[in-house]
Amino acid sequence: MKKQKKFIILILTLLAISLPFLVLAAENQFNQSTYVGADEIIDGNFIKIGNFIDLQGAINGDVIVAGNSINITGPVAGDIIAAGNVIKIKGPVGGSVRVAGSLIEISNEVERNVWGIANTLTINQEARIGWDVFAGAANVEVKGKVLGNINVSAGNLLIENEIGKNVIAAIDKDGQIILNPQAKINGNLTYQAVNNQQLVIREGAQIIGETKKKEGAPVVSGWQRYFGVNNLFAKVISFFGLLVVGLVLVTIMPKIVLEVRQEMMKKPAPAIGWGLVYLLITPIICFFLAITIIGLPLAIILISIYALALYLTKVFVALTLGLALLNKLSGANKFKGSLIWPLALGLLIFLILISLPIFGWLIKIILMLWAFGALISVKKEFWRQYR
Repeated sequence: MKKQKKFIILILTLLAISLPFLVLAAENQFNQSTYVGADEIIDGNFIKIGNFIDLQGAINGDVIVAGNSINITGPVAGDIIAAGNVIKIKGPVGGSVRVAGSLIEISNEVERNVWGIANTLTINQEARIGWDVFAGAANVEVKGKVLGNINVSAGNLLIENEIGKNVIAAIDKDGQIILNPQAKINGNLTYQAVNNQQLVIREGAQIIGETKKKEGAPVVSGWQRYFGVNNLFAKVISFFGLLVVGLVLVTIMPKIVLEVRQEMMKKPAPAIGWGLVYLLITPIICFFLAITIIGLPLAIILISIYALALYLTKVFVALTLGLALLNKLSGANKFKGSLIWPLALGLLIFLILISLPIFGWLIKIILMLWAFGALISVKKEFWRQYR
């Protein structure tokens, strides 16, 4: 009876610690609106999560935002990383644009690359992309000039301006590639489609290089299975999702995040071992609770926390890897900046590692067990201090 009581108290403690992740993030962060006036200048990076984000002033750094509606009309000196429903970029961008959303519009100069995942991605006529465009969308419309390459996986692709280099496109069986009269591709056009009728070249459109067609739906094999365009877009979506969750965590409870990281670094082997134990035993406990009927609500709560904790392990792994690398590069002076940068760097490293052929799945399991065991240990210590 005493052990059962301790077990129930532990579960309730886990729930109490986990709920702020969802409640505070949803209410205190996402419901907020942010406005930066046209006469304002922000020196440094702009990082924000909110419902409506309107940036009309100049940002002398990077912009990392997530929200329902994002409108950026002021100049941005660095990169833009954004995730939302509607994203409109009307100001010049000195770096690259990496966005994921339902409707994305770019209407000004972007000096480097554009990475976009959307239902509809539009590069308007006023836009000018200095390097390459990588896109995965139901509809991609390129009405502005692109100085580099276009690499697209889409339902439909429309081009009506000059493309400096090559166009590589994979189109759905019911989709089309349409080159309007203003279109000019200075390199090759390589497309994958079911039939030739899916390529529509209007009178006046130009293809300076060769036009190459690959038959049928895209076939993924070998290294392309792990690092091909379609898989890469899936990784970008995963990156944005984890980055948003990580932003919430490091903003709301940085102390707990750092404690988990310290536990991971202090006892890596025991953390992996305990992580494996908790990974295996938790579903068994949930099963026996569920079949008692009375314990079904507790089983549902426990399995929900279990799933949430497993997902959050990716964030803790990323932060640990990112901080380890930045501390190594900093030498004697350990990294003391914002946790956002090691988080973003660590996520990139994590996604690359788990994408490796043959061993990627094993690396993923070991890293997640490492963080899972450390997370449980930190929560157990939290309970010892406050019971």
